[in-house]
Amino acid sequence: MPSAPTKRNPLSVIVPCAALRIPRHDEIDSQVVSSFLPGKPFIRISPEICIAGPELLFIDAAATTPFPKLLLFGMELCGSYTLRQSHPAGGRPVYQVEPVTSMQKIADFVGALKGARLRGITRASRAVPFLMDHAASPMESVLALMLRLPIVRGGLGLGLPKLNADVPIGEEYQRFTVARHVYPDIFFEELPLDIEYESEEFHPEMGDWDALDPASRDAILGKTKKDKQRMRLIQTMGIRVFQVTFDDFKTSASFDFLAEQLLKQIEDLSGKSQRRKRAQLNSTKAILKRSSMLASLLEGSPT
Repeated sequence: MPSAPTKRNPLSVIVPCAALRIPRHDEIDSQVVSSFLPGKPFIRISPEICIAGPELLFIDAAATTPFPKLLLFGMELCGSYTLRQSHPAGGRPVYQVEPVTSMQKIADFVGALKGARLRGITRASRAVPFLMDHAASPMESVLALMLRLPIVRGGLGLGLPKLNADVPIGEEYQRFTVARHVYPDIFFEELPLDIEYESEEFHPEMGDWDALDPASRDAILGKTKKDKQRMRLIQTMGIRVFQVTFDDFKTSASFDFLAEQLLKQIEDLSGKSQRRKRAQLNSTKAILKRSSMLASLLEGSPT
């Protein structure tokens, strides 16, 4: 259930002209949108009420959301997890849900409104090029964004990976498994390099293990076993697998060490020196920008 509007989190209402604006109210923020909105920007939930669809919601969020948090919100809209519902075990994200939209749909919607007098459109336009589909968790989104964002934006500028991409298993390997596809976490296909994020959410040492029922524990142990088998299969297919945990990027120092490790992997796989990239990443300006972006993305994010 959505929470009731408050002065800190007012209800955002769109009206077609100034005459229909709701009188000044601390708990209601009304915005006049007279521009044509393409496609189907609203979802009707009753004969009298429509709510903003995910693409319009992204633009509306852009008006008041800092750039790093806007990126994470866009990744969530295009991903297979949600933070909008509470997990019964205590506020964790809900996983394995259908994405409500896609990077392309948001890009098309924002592009069609280019030049419109719509609050949030400028920041939304700047964020769209960095969104990616199919992120499976909040931390996977943080890691993927830090790898994807250009150096001037606080990332490593490694290019656009595919998240949880559908990679067919070659005929020569099909006799080893009943699966016909594998899904690398963060996949740089041209290298090829699969960066696997190893979640620590339910590890016994995190203090959550005893709170889980036996069926949940069995399911987690089964998934862990399958993940290991999946990674071995990916490696057998000739794809380099590099595992990353939250400890590898929870601070700017640990992330910078991770960056150097990844550059070594890229050099090994591509045969090309990353000297120039290192010089760019090691400038004082880049280090400060990267530290700030990482801190902003991790702020308030579940681990």
